[in-house]
Amino acid sequence: MLHKAISIFIVLVLGFSVKAQQNENYDGGYDLYRKPTTSAWMGSYLNFRLSKRLLWAGEMHYRRTEYNDVPYVGRMAQIYNRHGVKYLFSKNFNATVGGVLRLDFTPEPGNKTLKKVVIEPRFWHEYVFAQPFFRGMVYHRLRFEHRWSKGNEFDDTYDFRNRYRYKFLMKYPLNSNVLRSKSIYFAPDVEIIMQTGKTARLSPLEDLRIYPHIGYIVNSRVGFSTGMMYTVGQSFEKGNLDYRQRWIYRVNAYISLDWRKFEDKLLPVNMAD
Repeated sequence: MLHKAISIFIVLVLGFSVKAQQNENYDGGYDLYRKPTTSAWMGSYLNFRLSKRLLWAGEMHYRRTEYNDVPYVGRMAQIYNRHGVKYLFSKNFNATVGGVLRLDFTPEPGNKTLKKVVIEPRFWHEYVFAQPFFRGMVYHRLRFEHRWSKGNEFDDTYDFRNRYRYKFLMKYPLNSNVLRSKSIYFAPDVEIIMQTGKTARLSPLEDLRIYPHIGYIVNSRVGFSTGMMYTVGQSFEKGNLDYRQRWIYRVNAYISLDWRKFEDKLLPVNMAD
């Protein structure tokens, strides 16, 4: 599995598309890699300081996907509402625990045999490590999610799965010698997402996400980033015989609210998602 991930990364960096491969073990032939789909994700990340070491972390994500020959924004896909309590152990390590409420919209708008919206609840916790690297910063994030999901069929029942996520992120300033207000930065971002559960026995690799992006720090309270993300992951039905691909355009806003006196502040681990 590792050599496949490395191959996909090299192909992406060189700017070529992943070529579909034929699997001779599948009757009639089968594309190992599906034709990529397109989506657009918009997200906001809020950190509200409650005390010197305690923060409230809130996220809202609005996601659309292709539909009826309209790329990226053809129909609604999901709305995420993620919240948690974050504790700053130091400037280089924090941990967060909280819940998620995701709304999954029907894949076929207008089809009355499908529910228009399905609710997916989750419980999550994560651990972020940060370290200086030349002029920038390197981040390592371990996130664990426990989710109850189901399809949009009226008789679908909830299925429990666990997700295990590791993200590597670097933020490197392009127009300044450190990350500060008015800095434009480049951010190599790679995340692997594994999963377990009854329905995921054939597809332990849920997603490999490669997301190089550009960010701008307005000031200590506001920042933005944008970029194109490529993802590849195994399908439930065929596992390692069937990989879905996506190109996702992303725009994110980061807001930190802290009205305490400057001398009381402990700088948090600041990680763009």
